[in-house]
Amino acid sequence: MPALPFPVVAIADHETLGPELVETATRVAGAGLRWVCLRAKGPDVGTRQRVEWGRDLLERCPRVFLTVHGDPEACEELRAPGLHLPSGRRDLEALRRRFPGVLLGVSCHDRADLEAAARAGADYAFLSPVFRPSSKPLRGEALGLDGFRSAVRGVSLPVLALGGISPERLAAVAAAGAAGAAVLGGVFRAPDLESRARAYRQEALRVFASPATK
Repeated sequence: MPALPFPVVAIADHETLGPELVETATRVAGAGLRWVCLRAKGPDVGTRQRVEWGRDLLERCPRVFLTVHGDPEACEELRAPGLHLPSGRRDLEALRRRFPGVLLGVSCHDRADLEAAARAGADYAFLSPVFRPSSKPLRGEALGLDGFRSAVRGVSLPVLALGGISPERLAAVAAAGAAGAAVLGGVFRAPDLESRARAYRQEALRVFASPATK
């Protein structure tokens, strides 16, 4: 199982960032969060647009580790090193075989999702929501630290905490069993993007310190 490129992944979401998606993601990556997940959903965004955004981001920030969300064709055309899939994909095992060298992640919401992702050969998973997210309204209850800890205990793949994860909460989710965190509103809605990205990076290196993250 490949190592995570960094303990924090910044989710560059088209719905949140709009036409400034690439510019904003470039600023965050340049400030130290170089693992970026390009997420663009909706009927008005197709593979061609995702490829254009991905190429633009890679040209602006060649050192970025680009993960494409939900679009295997865009991942393949970009030769991106990462592909992330939403929960409920029934073709996960087939995609694992199709992309043997790609870092493959899956969005999960409970223990059953995590176990299914591990069986299908995922390299890591997001588990959400841990806390109330700042990027969208919360439906239902957040897991909380106890719920997160219970869900990930004994799971055979790294799990990244998603949902309301601030730099100040990285230590708590690490203690609950997280291998890292995924962030969206916490960084992309900050008044000072670069300062916020650096805060995530500094705390992640302290909390999840390992040779691969330095």
